[in-house]
Amino acid sequence: MKRLFLLLLLISKISFSQELSIEKKEFDKIYAELDNTNKWGKEDYIGTLNYITEDKILSSLKIPERGISVSLSFNLTGDSTKLNSSKFDELSKFNYKPLAIDFQGYNWIIDEYKFSYHGFTHSHMDGLSHLSNNGIYYNSHTKPENLGVENYSKGIISKGVLIDIPLLKNKEFIESGYKISINDILEFEKKFNIEIENGDILLIRTGRWKEKEINGDWDFPNKSVGLHYRVMTLLGERKISVLGSDGTNDSNPPLIKEEGSPIHKIALVAMGMPLLDNLNLEGLSKKCKELNQWEFLLSIQPLKFEGGTGSPINSIAIF
Repeated sequence: MKRLFLLLLLISKISFSQELSIEKKEFDKIYAELDNTNKWGKEDYIGTLNYITEDKILSSLKIPERGISVSLSFNLTGDSTKLNSSKFDELSKFNYKPLAIDFQGYNWIIDEYKFSYHGFTHSHMDGLSHLSNNGIYYNSHTKPENLGVENYSKGIISKGVLIDIPLLKNKEFIESGYKISINDILEFEKKFNIEIENGDILLIRTGRWKEKEINGDWDFPNKSVGLHYRVMTLLGERKISVLGSDGTNDSNPPLIKEEGSPIHKIALVAMGMPLLDNLNLEGLSKKCKELNQWEFLLSIQPLKFEGGTGSPINSIAIF
């Protein structure tokens, strides 16, 4: 009876494996190859930020020569970047209320804010506790609070690199649904004489906000430009520290029927790489083209939310 049970279990496993799509099998292989569990020890809570060494910070500080700074974020408002057709507009609802208070003979105005920054609206960082793989977080942690965004309290300062895909393809924006490939990134490096190096913060512009400006709102959560999951192998080889985009880094519809957000899963859970979503890269793109310079000092200062799964951010590029 025991032998029969084991045989049925084996057949079940083989059958399940055969049901997986080719893309899912490839994804699982890449996930395993890029898994940084125990790479920096069992008590590591910052993942790929370990690539930003003291020498990396010092070399990055030498990049600015003009004293020009560019914000990569939007104002936190209730309407400027919302997608009217997105159900996540409710999740990202924003509310601001000024309050007056009298104290020690003065009339003070204070603020009350209420919003959820995750989703498709606000510029924000995804921390490593934002996602798990069946309850297991980065570096095999089981308590998400250990991976809170307060682990980045020293700030994130490194060389930033912009890969401008619409510029590469001589377009205003990339059509929704496109999967950015390894070749796209390598071609941009070659054409614009830039190299993604260890510890760099990589930013990918798709032209999402230019498309919104030209064509108006659309169902972005279900049709968006992002990275092909194979690109993560290149980013692992280059040992980048942080990945960001004017979208959510993932493309939709996804290529893998079993994985809705493969970039998030590989980055946050396997690699321990924080993500920057919904960045405003239009001003940065304009400045890079004006200066013919695609690298810059980048400063990211998430708020110190203890146990937080991320933070709204105002990232600053400095030339």
